Order: sequence, then C-alpha cells, then structure tokens
Amino acid sequence: MKATKILILSALLSIGLGLHAQGVDDAILNSQVMYEGTARSMAMGNATGAVGGDLTAVCINPAGLGLYRSQEITFSLAPQYHFCITDYYGTSHYTQKLRATVPSMGLVIAAESSNYKPLRYFQLSIGMTRTNEFSYRQQTKGLNPASSMVDSYIQTANGIDELVNPIIDPGRYLKDNYPYDLSPAWETYLIDRFTDSLGNLYFNSPVPQGDVWQTDNITSRGRSEEWTIALATNFYDKFFFGTSLGLAHMKRISTRKYEETPNDANSNFFNWEHTEELGDTSWGVNLKIGVIYYPVSWLRVGAAWHSPTLYSIGEAWSTETQTTLKGDHGTQDYHRYLSPTLDWSYEFYTPNTFIGSMAFIIGQHGMVSADVEYMNYGASKFRFDNEEQGFKEVLKPTFNFRAGTEWRIRQYFLRCGAAYYGSPYGFGKNYGSVKKVGLGFGYSVSQETSWDFAYELTQSTTAYTPYQYYVDGQNIVEDAVRHQWRNKLVVTLKVRL
Repeated sequence: MKATKILILSALLSIGLGLHAQGVDDAILNSQVMYEGTARSMAMGNATGAVGGDLTAVCINPAGLGLYRSQEITFSLAPQYHFCITDYYGTSHYTQKLRATVPSMGLVIAAESSNYKPLRYFQLSIGMTRTNEFSYRQQTKGLNPASSMVDSYIQTANGIDELVNPIIDPGRYLKDNYPYDLSPAWETYLIDRFTDSLGNLYFNSPVPQGDVWQTDNITSRGRSEEWTIALATNFYDKFFFGTSLGLAHMKRISTRKYEETPNDANSNFFNWEHTEELGDTSWGVNLKIGVIYYPVSWLRVGAAWHSPTLYSIGEAWSTETQTTLKGDHGTQDYHRYLSPTLDWSYEFYTPNTFIGSMAFIIGQHGMVSADVEYMNYGASKFRFDNEEQGFKEVLKPTFNFRAGTEWRIRQYFLRCGAAYYGSPYGFGKNYGSVKKVGLGFGYSVSQETSWDFAYELTQSTTAYTPYQYYVDGQNIVEDAVRHQWRNKLVVTLKVRL
C-alpha cells in the first residue's frame, strides 16, 4: 500500500496537476506566515516585535506580553476584498472575491508582583491570530499554440515500458497505478493505444497538439491561524521575557476546473475538462521564546526565536474527467469518469524563524519600529511513512522586513507601516515575495475602552505552470502569471478590565 501511494504521488508530481501533491507550492503555503491580527499591529505593518502591549505582538515576540499592566479583552473583525489578474499566452483575466474574517481575539491577565522587587509583573494570555489567508478565486485562459494537457498524459504513457507490451491490459494497469489522471483519460477515450506500421504500440489522442483554448479556474477557501498560550515576566520595568506554546491550525478546500476547447471548428473533439477537489486539515504545535530590553528610555530592542511547527495533515483528494468527442457524422460522444477518493495523512515541518526588533520612543508623542525576520524555506520538509521530501535545491533562505510608526495626539493615535516578505526562492528573486502597506488610527473612548481601525493592502506576484510537457528536455508550457491584491479593513475593540 505504501509503495502504491508513493508511485501515485510520483506520477502526480511528474504530470504537474494543480492542487494536489506535496510540492514546492505546498511547502511555501504551509511555511509562509503573513500575520494579520489587531488593527493597531496591521496598521503598523506588524512591526511590533519590540513594541509589545498587543496580542499580535505577542505572536511575533512573546516578551511583548510583559508590557501589559492590566487585564484586557480584544476582538477584531475584518471584511476583505481580493482580486486577481492572470496572464497566460497573451490573454488576461480578472476575478474577485469578498468575505469577512476574524483576524484576532484574546484575553490577557496581568498580576503585579511588587513595585520594589526585581520581578514586577506576571502575565498570561490566551489568544487567536490569523497567520495566512487562502481564500481567493482566479481564472486563467489563453490560446496555447504548441501543446495540450493531453500531451503530458501521452508523454507519460508512452514512457511506461509495461504499456508497450501487448499482453498488458492498459485499462487495468492505469487504473491500478495512475487512477487520478491517466486512467480517467483512458476511460473517457481522451487517450487510446494504437499500433504503427512497424507493429510498435503507442498512445495518441483526438485532441490536437496545440491550437486549443485552455481555461483554468481555481477557487479556494481556507485560512491558517494560531491559538497561543503565552507567559511573560517583567524585571525592573527594563527587561521582559516571554515564552509561548502555539497550536497552529490550517484548513483549505480547493476546486480546480481545467477545460480545453478547440480553436478549429473542424477538430475531432468539442471539449474536455478535468476537475480536482482537494480538502485538507492540519494541526501543529510550536514553541516561541523572546526578550525585550530597554537599554535607555528612548530605545527598545527585542529578539525572538520560533521553533519549527510540526504539522499533522489529513487530506482528501479526487478527480473527475469529462470529454465530448466527435463521433460519426459530427455526433457528440460524451464520457465521464470519477476517480476514487484518496485519503491519506502525512507530516510537515516548517523552518525555524529568527527575529530581531528595534523601537525608538519619541517622548510621549510617538514611536518608530522595525523588525527583521530570517527563515530558510529550504529547511521545510514533508514526511510520509518515514520517507522525507525536502526542498533544499529549490527553496532558499530569505529575509522579511517590517517597519511602522505610531503617533499620539491626546486620545487619538495615527499609525502607518509597511512590510516586505522575501521570495522563498532566495535573495534577489521576485516570484513569491509579498508586499504590504497599512494605515490606521485609534481612539481611546475611556481608560477602559478603545477602538482601533486599519486598512491594509497586500500585493503579490506568483507564477505556476498548468501542466508540464517536455520537448528536448525543456518544459515548453508557458507560466501563468498571477497578480493578486487583497484589501482588508480591520476594526478592533479593546476592553481593559
């Protein structure tokens, strides 16, 4: 059973199906942390590692919990608008999606030890912070002049030695070994086996090699979040130490519908489509340790370490293939095939993260802060039945930068910030990098209640290949380039007890 699943996984990776398989995209998706959280933190670009006094800051550096002097309840709500422009073979398509999220909520308890002893306060917090957003909709469409996804099927089938043996039943062999791609193509007559003039067996298809319109629709729902239990202490109101245990959770439901139609009305097919359904749920644990120090009254410095998060992932995946081919006299021959559902589980390890922070305090009026974050995406890895898959050859170390400022005018606060998350492919690369800018303000209604508001814009450019087809050792399928923007409005209510 183990060998069969590994063989299926290898086949899926070689053909390059869009949603499934523990590939590079999944490693990035599971490792990348794009903090959301409170309106105050998001308006400042989440550059709060040395600022503290905020639930999102506690996720970045748990020592920030040590700055609390009283109990507090926090709740945030954030409607968001996502839109995506995809370019593929000279054609652009625009999609959008609107939804509401809860980026942060939690409780802080602070207990005073003594005003005279070195140890001044103990703090405990329990909270949830959203760490990434997987909800989006995109459409890719273009006229491919050189290949069809069917060509990748044919290339794979023609490369299987067993299938050139006339004794082998291709239907049974493909069903046992390639049940999610080649077998559906075979069962719906998308590919078939023929004999050439020399008696050699080979696979071919009624779908032409190129000159086909390709449409790729992907809809995704889901998020990652972290439930954090943190403890902190305060020494002399100058040194703060904190640690936290994080329970990470990810949930994703994705649907991919890939379709091809002929550009030539005289082609031997009307259309064919391949649909993938993926659902996965992940639970993980991590440990964080942080410190903040005031060397002088106008400067705070902080450092934090985040351990790898160990995820246990359960996944369900299935495919459906439908073809409408031309029969005799132009009639329509319709075929449909549902694959079995693949249910399996595996583990994933994220990289370590190291964070250095500084905050400059400008009297009673404001502050300027900055965080630098280092992580090596190449250290991420999957483990299935004691078999490990790493990504050191593709994914590399990178830095993330965050900067923000806050200014106070009586009971009002003005904030702005920006963040740059480096490409998982290494320094100097652009694909996979993410840019964020934030603006916001706060209003203290009383000593017990305050409201914070923020607007955050996130922009990223990524690329993916709908499938892989090799000529002279090179994949000739053009990348689909995705430009994504996410607009988010955040409202946070803080009640001090």
